[in-house]
Amino acid sequence: MKTREPNTSSSLTSFFPRGGRASSSSMRTKAIDPQVALAVAQQNLSLALVLGAEGVLNSQRMPSDFIGRPDLPKLAPGIAGCATAFALINSDNDVVTPIGLAVGAMACLYVIKIEFDRFNETKDDPLDWPGPKVFPGGLLVFGLLQFLTNAQGFVREM
Repeated sequence: MKTREPNTSSSLTSFFPRGGRASSSSMRTKAIDPQVALAVAQQNLSLALVLGAEGVLNSQRMPSDFIGRPDLPKLAPGIAGCATAFALINSDNDVVTPIGLAVGAMACLYVIKIEFDRFNETKDDPLDWPGPKVFPGGLLVFGLLQFLTNAQGFVREM
């Protein structure tokens, strides 16, 4: 990752050498701050943990014929992708960090699809508050927000 170093030259021609364009050698910018990368990585791990915990808890609690019951084999790629993204982003490597952000974004897209399908399959029960859709709905929102976090970090890295 590159670090930000201000231009110490007092000449405008060194900052705008040709046709008003800023010189790329006069200022190097860091794409993503290490604290931001750490936060993104931790949020990926949090999503993986919440997905796994909710999947195990509700698959044991809900009857096997319940429509909208979490399917652990379907959740496994999303959990593994988020955990892999956590490890890659935490490597603090110029090459591996963007790959981790891309893996995290792809894992989140997968989670969004799985939870969206689960949300639509689950029947609403007006007598059960907050209802059976709360887990897939909450994880759908969590996956969407985490996708945006990974995607924004990836765009900044590139």
